[in-house]
Parts: sequence; structure tokens; C-alpha cells
Amino acid sequence: MGYYGYYSYPDNVPSKYICLVGLFGGAVDDIKRTFLAFHGNALDALLRRYSALYGDQAGKYARKTFPLWQCSVTKLSGQTMERLIELVPPYLSPEQRFDLLQKVLQQNKPSKPYKNIRINMRKPITGVWAELDAVLASLQHYDVLAHLPERVMKAASWLYANDITAARAMLAEAERKENDIIRANATREIALLKRTVQSGQVKSGSYSVQMPAGNLSVELYKSFWF
Repeated sequence: MGYYGYYSYPDNVPSKYICLVGLFGGAVDDIKRTFLAFHGNALDALLRRYSALYGDQAGKYARKTFPLWQCSVTKLSGQTMERLIELVPPYLSPEQRFDLLQKVLQQNKPSKPYKNIRINMRKPITGVWAELDAVLASLQHYDVLAHLPERVMKAASWLYANDITAARAMLAEAERKENDIIRANATREIALLKRTVQSGQVKSGSYSVQMPAGNLSVELYKSFWF
């Protein structure tokens, strides 16, 4: 397959297995563990598919080596693990594949924006409040989890399956709703913060909110130096 890129480590070229973990996170070990638990007709069907995809020689090797993989006498190579990531999930139940999807998504979460706003309560702060409102409004969730990186999708075509596509959309929608609820609560709390500051009853304070779409931190202080 070879659809992934190598990560750079000083004076060291990482193995294919490490690269796969970098792309798929905990799903790699889950797929490995599930594969080694296969038996009977399920195992036979999977190994026949393995031969069809990767050739008779590779299939014979996998069939012969499977007991050695099971008892850890022989380690699964990076190339074999790469093939299993593509091959095993379609044989799993929707629940198992959903669990794999969650781990792949967790491994590939995008970085969240972070904004810190400091408010000097001795200065006119109309502009600061406007900035704060704008930042809070900008923390909208755009269903980023519905779109995995291209390199991940190329390395695991089962992620295009109908049930997985639907699951990705459901996860993204659930996160969007969570983000909207947190933002609504934050809007009410910031409105209370404004009233408290305007009352002149506080000298300092802080407020922070973590949302799926990003994090916001507000610091209140008093300074005579503008």
C-alpha cells in the first residue's frame, strides 16, 4: 500500500509499524488482537481473502505463520500489519468497526485554536467586550471530525463504507451539539462576568471555557499603567 508518510526522528528511520500507529493510534493493536483471535471458518475466509489480495505466496505464508503469530514466536511485520488494517475491519461487526473509528478519530483530532484575553478593569473596556464576544462567536464547530486526513483514508479504504460514513457523520453531529451547548453556557457566564466587572466589586479574576471547537481564557486585572 505505502500510502502513509514517515515521521522524522533524529538519527532514526521509524518502522512501518510505528508509522501505522501514528496514523491509526490504538486501532492498530485492536486490529492485531482481533485478527489473532480469529478461528475456524472466519479465519479461513479472511486468509483466502488475504491470498486473493496479496498473492498465493503471501497467503501461504500467513496461513503457515498464523499459529506462530498467535503465540508471539514470530512478530507481525509492519507490512503484514499494514495489510491487516485494510483487510480485517470489513469482517468485524458494526459495533467493533465503530470502536475502531473512534480510535482513529482520536488519533487524528485537529489542533484547537486558543485565545487568551486580558481585561484591565481600570481602562474603558467596551472594545475588549466586543473582542470577547467575537472570539466566543468564532468558536463554532464545523464538523471537522467528519473528514479524516487523506493519508488515513487512503491507507484504510473500509473507512469509506456506508456504515462508517454514517457513524462519522453521527459523531461529528454529536460534537457540534456539545460545542453549541457549551458555547451557550459560556455566553451566559460571560454576560454575568460583564455585570460583575461593571459593578466594580471585583479586583481580579479569571474565566476559561474548553469547547470541541477551541479554548478561551479571560483574565481580569487592575493596573494603573495603561
